[in-house]
Amino acid sequence: MAARSSRPSLYISVDIEADGPIPGPYSMISFGAAVAGRQDGAVYTPADPERLTFYRELRPISEEFVPEALAVSGLDRDRLVAGGADPAVAMAEFRAWVREVSAGAQPVMCGYPASFDWTFLYWYLIRFGGDSPFGHSGCLDMKTLYATKARVPLRAAVKGRMPRELLSRRRHTHHALDDAIEQADLMSNLMLWDPAAAPEPPADRSPRITQVSWGRIEAEGLAPGKDFRLHPGGGRPWDWSEHGTRHEPGIVPQEVREFLDLGVTAVVLGQGMDKRLGVAPETLEVLRAAGVEVHVAETTAAVEIYNRLAATERVGGLFHSTC
Repeated sequence: MAARSSRPSLYISVDIEADGPIPGPYSMISFGAAVAGRQDGAVYTPADPERLTFYRELRPISEEFVPEALAVSGLDRDRLVAGGADPAVAMAEFRAWVREVSAGAQPVMCGYPASFDWTFLYWYLIRFGGDSPFGHSGCLDMKTLYATKARVPLRAAVKGRMPRELLSRRRHTHHALDDAIEQADLMSNLMLWDPAAAPEPPADRSPRITQVSWGRIEAEGLAPGKDFRLHPGGGRPWDWSEHGTRHEPGIVPQEVREFLDLGVTAVVLGQGMDKRLGVAPETLEVLRAAGVEVHVAETTAAVEIYNRLAATERVGGLFHSTC
């Protein structure tokens, strides 16, 4: 008997927004999809993720919702109740779209993480129409793909620890279509990534931050602490009294001059969890006059930026972990 040749796979990045943790009691309120690329045997061909897309906002199916979950998307639930798409109609339109764009190939849903998005998407496909164009298991989790290729534990498969070249240059906005497109970039980058070909990081690279929470920061090679000064080759606890930094006017120029002596190309300034820590205008002027790229952000966002930069650049950072 001749061996049956396998069809190519068409990867479709899907992102959903929901008003609660599980489908049924709670609702999928929007979802977006973007064709990421096509795999034929060992060959993966990326697509332009903005070319073939699908997006719908849905009428809720339940009175129940979690305000914190609803707030993530920024969608108005009353507006969705009055004018959101009927779920049965939306899922029928989505099935037709998937089958059209994947003609001649096997469609595979991919997500980051797929576990949450697939749970809602598959439940809705079966509940409203009884059929899934992906079958019952046609999904791929990008976190697992990265963990397998990078040979790291799944809990370490977070965007803040991924090499910068894997990440999309697009913003993650919590609009389902924006995020589906952004994650389509990640999917293609992961599929084409060869970790063995990546250069070893320099010995004096900036230490990555492995954990951040209120009042605690953990960084490679350093004991946990509250505030940190990190730079190529190491770091130390950040003592505000050393240069007289206060919440107002904020981080003073003396705090960043050490970075210039170390030849950094970028500096990240974390303003605290509530962004109470200011940055003196003169500090920004000093850095920009030296041709240094500057990023100022709330601390968790600053950590993500810093970790991305640390993979490829000489970066320094000041991080405050409380207000």
